[in-house]
Amino acid sequence: MWSNRAVIFALKFGISAALLAFVLRRLDLGAVGDALSRLTPETILVAAGIYLLAHTVNGVKLQVLMSDRPLVDMVRYTFVALYYGTVLPGQLLGDAVKAYRLVRPGDDGAAVVAAVVVDKITGLAALVLITGLALLIDPRGFPDAFPALSFALLAGLVLALLLPLVVPNFPNILDNALGRFLRAWHASAQDWGQLFASLIAGIAFQILAVIVIAYIGTGMEISLSFPAWITVVGLVSLVLMLPVTIAGIGLREGGLVVLLGFVGVAPADAVALSFALLGYTLLGAIVGAVADLKRKKP
Repeated sequence: MWSNRAVIFALKFGISAALLAFVLRRLDLGAVGDALSRLTPETILVAAGIYLLAHTVNGVKLQVLMSDRPLVDMVRYTFVALYYGTVLPGQLLGDAVKAYRLVRPGDDGAAVVAAVVVDKITGLAALVLITGLALLIDPRGFPDAFPALSFALLAGLVLALLLPLVVPNFPNILDNALGRFLRAWHASAQDWGQLFASLIAGIAFQILAVIVIAYIGTGMEISLSFPAWITVVGLVSLVLMLPVTIAGIGLREGGLVVLLGFVGVAPADAVALSFALLGYTLLGAIVGAVADLKRKKP
């Protein structure tokens, strides 16, 4: 009998294959190849460098919330999370592995988990914030409802981040892992300077991620305004959080075909860009796998 992990992997593989087949069914694969062939080695290498820099900044962002840890550990486990987020069912499990790896002997694991949760929420808030602002600056082609939906989601994330503040003192009955987690979250939510620094680092990461994709897209002769690139990257990033495919395959292609279609980009170019981005995702996963093999408990 198959294990649960094997069943989940098979299910994700099937969904990825079905979505990819649906996207490619009427596509001229020669046109996809032509778009990829426009990328020069210089473009590929520069984009790879910016991609690695972006995730290094993400490690700095985590250290803002865990200032007692060496930066090298924060960066290492950020890439480890990329690896597990690729091979496991979704990005959130990658974050769960990161939290597990960060717990040192004698640590309060609940406090570490709280820091990783706050880091995730501020990262999502940064993503939604710049996406909403980009939609206000250049909404051409996108549905009218997108800006309102973006800011509604941002409001929800801010409320979730500050939720522990509604209970100033947790009862002693919660003197367990859940109670320690909530108290650590409560302490983080009270430190406005720390939250602001985490948000700014999150914005820096998101801007670098957009630069990577815009740079590759420009190399393929896809011409968009920078706010439009921010919108496309932001919305695709939210779609890729759904834990239903392997490494986002199928979701990424379908999402880019739809979103870039709003601004007049041909489906073949959108799929070519998606395949290029998959390559960078795998690059991050490889770096994370190597870091995980060489890991030492912090």
